[in-house]
Amino acid sequence: MPKTKRQISQVLAVRELTGLTSVLRFERHDLKFEPGQYIRVGVEGDPEIRDYSIYSSAGADYLEVLVRRVEDGLVSKLLCDLKPGDKVDIGGPYGHFKLTEEVRSKPLLLVSTGTGISPFHCFIDSHKGLNYSLLHGTALTSEAYEAAFYGDSYIHCVSREEGGAFRGRVTEYLQAQEIPAETEAFLCGNCDMIYEAFDMLQEKGLPTAQIHTEVYF
Repeated sequence: MPKTKRQISQVLAVRELTGLTSVLRFERHDLKFEPGQYIRVGVEGDPEIRDYSIYSSAGADYLEVLVRRVEDGLVSKLLCDLKPGDKVDIGGPYGHFKLTEEVRSKPLLLVSTGTGISPFHCFIDSHKGLNYSLLHGTALTSEAYEAAFYGDSYIHCVSREEGGAFRGRVTEYLQAQEIPAETEAFLCGNCDMIYEAFDMLQEKGLPTAQIHTEVYF
């Protein structure tokens, strides 16, 4: 495990996905991480920091995080207002939500809500040829963050309007699915989804050791 440290990095680009959500790209320097890990990010000079899963590939020469603006948040608004050339303070990496080598060859069920899709983007961009299905639950159709990247493996579950592959919550879609016994399931998103999906997968016969979770605020 690489030692954690803090560094100052320059913002290289900001890619707006929706009016509230952007991908921030900044200098990586020599930071080493494993796909699925997160870093702590704040604006240079501001004491407030927040945890963000790394969105970009482990092989990229930059770091990216997916940030959703929260109007009463102390960090997300500042990050979403950054421009190329601005500076961020980064710490990490942290976390154990990772694809081990023995798991990568198995069928993967990736279940996410909102920006909880971030570590899965990193998984897929870092490890080519994974056999996966990605379920993504959002309120609106516009929140299918860069869905084209995942191709036919992406299933968008939209709860508040028509559109996507399924109208309803991601757990409602999951309830109707058969889960092969060898599946490795990874759940990332709000805690309510994780609790519900975890219990559901156990009821469908998936052992606890094959269900991996990361609560995403």
